[in-house]
Amino acid sequence: MLILLLVCQVSIAQKKKKKSSVGPTGETIEISTLELRLTMDDFFNRFSRTITESADSIIRLSKDYNIDNQALFWKMNAIPVAQGAIYSKDPFAAFIDMAVFNYQMKIYYEKGNGKDLFGEFQDIAIGASDALYKDLMEIARNLTPGRDISEGIKLVEEFAEQNPINSSYFIRRSTLPLMLSIQEVEKVSFKSLAEGMAQSLDELSTRINAYTEILPKQVRWQAEYLLNNALTNPELTGRLDSLTYLLERSVLVVESSPELIDQQRSTLMQELRGERIAVLQAIRQERIAVLDEIRKERTIVMQLLSDEITLQREASFQELNSLTGQSIDLSFNNLENIVDTIFWRTVVLLFIFLVVLVIGIIIYKRT
Repeated sequence: MLILLLVCQVSIAQKKKKKSSVGPTGETIEISTLELRLTMDDFFNRFSRTITESADSIIRLSKDYNIDNQALFWKMNAIPVAQGAIYSKDPFAAFIDMAVFNYQMKIYYEKGNGKDLFGEFQDIAIGASDALYKDLMEIARNLTPGRDISEGIKLVEEFAEQNPINSSYFIRRSTLPLMLSIQEVEKVSFKSLAEGMAQSLDELSTRINAYTEILPKQVRWQAEYLLNNALTNPELTGRLDSLTYLLERSVLVVESSPELIDQQRSTLMQELRGERIAVLQAIRQERIAVLDEIRKERTIVMQLLSDEITLQREASFQELNSLTGQSIDLSFNNLENIVDTIFWRTVVLLFIFLVVLVIGIIIYKRT
């Protein structure tokens, strides 16, 4: 039972990894979601490099400023449009949108409003757009080997012709209705699949890498475009010419007026000398005033210190005299006590001696 459950689980997982589509013949075509996503990610790299190389070739070969500016505008706007289309949530919708965009871009540069933008180098833009469109058709044939996709191609080209691009800003209509039409004509049905965490992280990493690679280039192209427009602005150019004329006149005046420069320099040196003398005098007066104040403060402090020392000395003498008097009085009192003690002890000793002598005499006479 465990083995059967494991086999069933693996079979279900394998089925969830595929998208099913039914061709005109009724046979089932298995298309991997991951394979289609990786294919579109790889195509975006080819698209951005092809557009960049083609635009740079036009800029390198052309000597016309307007053509160079249009080539810069082409890669500056086309790559973000492709990036937004390819990194949509549904890889099939991304494929249809990119197919339409490349065919619209081919029509725009071949016979639309942009047919004269690059002059003699117009074929470079047409060839790049056509090559990218053919690459997408080849991708479609590889994903559906042996199947006729002519109906889908016809719908893509008709939609592109009915909804052309009118400017290099590449403002476009949504291709979601076209995707539904292709599903009905080709009898394609796409099941919603649960993506694993690893696949989601891989897709997020791919998008981050693409944005990281394209964003600095976009910033640089925007800066170049703004700078080019600023340099060709008639009003700004007139102001720059006026400023250049004023600078030239200033140089001529300076070169032709050495005496004026010497006079101004002499005047400036005199002014500096006067300012320096005034500053030195002010510093000297401030120093004298400060020294006077210090001298006065020192006299006051010394007087206060002398008075304080005198008071402290008198208080010390008075306290010393008091202590000396107390010490003498205490010494005399102690001496009197000592004399009295010695006197009374001597009297007692003499009395004892007389008593002993009398007793001795009495004893002697009796014997």
